[in-house]
Amino acid sequence: MVAINPASTGRRRSTSTVGRIFLRLLISCLFVAFYTGVVKRQSKQPLLARNKTDDNIPANAKSVSKDTAASAASPQKDWSHCLDAQPNLNITHADAGPRDKVKNPLWLPAYPTSLPEGYSNFLIELTGLSSASKLYYRSSKTLKRCHNLNLKSGYDGVTCEIVHPIVPCKRPSPAAQAANFGNVVLVALRNPLTAFPSYQQEKAEKYHNAKEQVTKEEWISFRDQYVGNSTHSPLFQEWKKFILEWRNMDKYHVAMYLAHAEWADETKGVALVTKFARVLREEGFPVQYHTDDLACLWHKNILQSAIQKKKKHEDEGRYVPEYTEKQKNFLAAELRKFASELDNTRPGDDQLKDILTRYSADFK
Repeated sequence: MVAINPASTGRRRSTSTVGRIFLRLLISCLFVAFYTGVVKRQSKQPLLARNKTDDNIPANAKSVSKDTAASAASPQKDWSHCLDAQPNLNITHADAGPRDKVKNPLWLPAYPTSLPEGYSNFLIELTGLSSASKLYYRSSKTLKRCHNLNLKSGYDGVTCEIVHPIVPCKRPSPAAQAANFGNVVLVALRNPLTAFPSYQQEKAEKYHNAKEQVTKEEWISFRDQYVGNSTHSPLFQEWKKFILEWRNMDKYHVAMYLAHAEWADETKGVALVTKFARVLREEGFPVQYHTDDLACLWHKNILQSAIQKKKKHEDEGRYVPEYTEKQKNFLAAELRKFASELDNTRPGDDQLKDILTRYSADFK
């Protein structure tokens, strides 16, 4: 057994304690010096240089799509003022008049999945009419072809959603019903890049009770059969025919093309609903909201719904449906060709050309 000297033990403990304190002080000094140097170097850089790369895209967004990168490059607006905002409603439409002077609804041909989440609620609040948004195919004893047979006020609704000619309406055709609808048409469309996979998903949910996203294998099978190859695309031809059918219908004129991606864009969305409200007002429909209050109405019903839907899909781990290079090149070329074929002889051609051109660029 080795004997231990109490005095020497005390000295070693004292020396050890002093050493630990000195080591801690040294580490603290080094940390402060390092932190100060980093902060000083950063403070000398412009704010944009610290947040962005040379090509104005956030460094962590290099691998994402152009749309995502563009959104990330500009900070989101502050919408907190909308939370408790009380709009100054312009209620001047208690009754449009007797039944024989009813205000006919407007056609709203909408390619499947082209209208945003929250559209119906948005239109109801915008106009103050509980039956503002109607579907052509929904009928009952009192409702037929977007018209209420027992209507007591002068408003039959505002928009009548229809997917003709994808689901052909022949008895009677929309052109043969001009006496029962407004002259103005609002066409809702969506970029084939996202429209086709969304269309497939919607059908799976509606007709096959799907609860989750279709598998990648199902998407690829659907894509290669219906999106087609480098020479022909059945789905694109259907998409194009849908737009041209309404553009060329002599009984009506397109007042506005409602591009799906613009609804949830913080800049384009407000501009879209402002123009949308102006069209309704010019056509004699009630619009409760003044222009200054439209942004908050849009934020509440459209943007928030889009954010919630996006989060839900992210939580579910949904994949992004892809196209082959040949398919992308073909669809981009077809969109450019479509735009070049428009001769500005019909209302809205300039807007449609711009939309088609932007759609083609998204395939790069």
